[in-house]
Amino acid sequence: MSNCVYLFQNMKKFLFSLLSFSFLTASFAQTALTYQTHGLVADQMNFMKLCNYTDPGIAGKNAVWDFTGLNLKSDFEGASREAAISEYAGVFKETNIVVEEFGNYFFFRVTEDAMEQYGFISGDGSTTIRYDDPFVKMKFPFSFGDKNSGDYSGKISGGCRTGVIFGKYSVEADGLGTLSLPQDVTYDNALRIRETKSFTQSLSGDVLEMEIVTYRWYINENRLPVLSLIRKCSHQPNGDSVITTQAAYNPVLFVRPASPFAVNSQAKSLQFNAYPNPFNDLINISFNLPVKSGVEMAVFSLDGKLIKKIVIGELQPGRHSQQLSAAETGLARGTYLLKVLVDGIETSLKIVRQ
Repeated sequence: MSNCVYLFQNMKKFLFSLLSFSFLTASFAQTALTYQTHGLVADQMNFMKLCNYTDPGIAGKNAVWDFTGLNLKSDFEGASREAAISEYAGVFKETNIVVEEFGNYFFFRVTEDAMEQYGFISGDGSTTIRYDDPFVKMKFPFSFGDKNSGDYSGKISGGCRTGVIFGKYSVEADGLGTLSLPQDVTYDNALRIRETKSFTQSLSGDVLEMEIVTYRWYINENRLPVLSLIRKCSHQPNGDSVITTQAAYNPVLFVRPASPFAVNSQAKSLQFNAYPNPFNDLINISFNLPVKSGVEMAVFSLDGKLIKKIVIGELQPGRHSQQLSAAETGLARGTYLLKVLVDGIETSLKIVRQ
């Protein structure tokens, strides 16, 4: 009898250990950024909303970040494509992805192990930076508590002037918790990445020192960050310091397990609906406008790639409908994000093609 009790107690401990291990493994998997889920890929659009900069909040596990008070300034779009087919392919031969933001170009080599930045070209072509020792933007996999750091250096040219740039970087997943954004959007299990870059730039005798601290929040369902806060501090040769900031959030909304298709309260106020859902070929989209409004629609893959954009135009108040054909749009079986933009306010639903 005592042997049975002993065996039972040890089995309980063993089972508890297995359950604990399974829970920890699941938790780790939920927060890890990998090449497959969060690496930069070609032909991807990044739709962001520029907003006011704010304090990035606390670090640590079970953090709560409330950014519902962010004020929208304007829309912003970024795009990534294959570096080999860009007009600067011959300049950065070791890279495979180029990202365009604000008309500027950032060149990366993305592998299953890391994302490394090898260079930069300004939109007007007046400034080029080429890193001999690249800046490692991300190592894979990357989860809460992970960090990497190192040195980077290269050459810079601007017009007829040439020089060097060198500095240090550190990247750390310093926060894990709940992130709240405008439009009733809350993400659980959001992972915050803190990136710090400090460098000295010497261009034909002119020396500039700068520190850039960037906070980015990631979620499982979106390849790109859902919020970015950037603070730059430049130290001028005369001793003055100039601080500039940038901030943007991604309004991509994802459903809760308890609500298979509706995403946020804005969907309810517009009576935004898509049916049947799931669907085979045709899906009917309907919404209600309280006032005369400009309306656009778009279908995205869950990793942010634009599938189809539908410009509807200005509509009168009242109930409106639109029909979408999966065959004509090229939608394979799977789950997609349907967005409607009403006078700049975005609402999203998940739709599923069977």
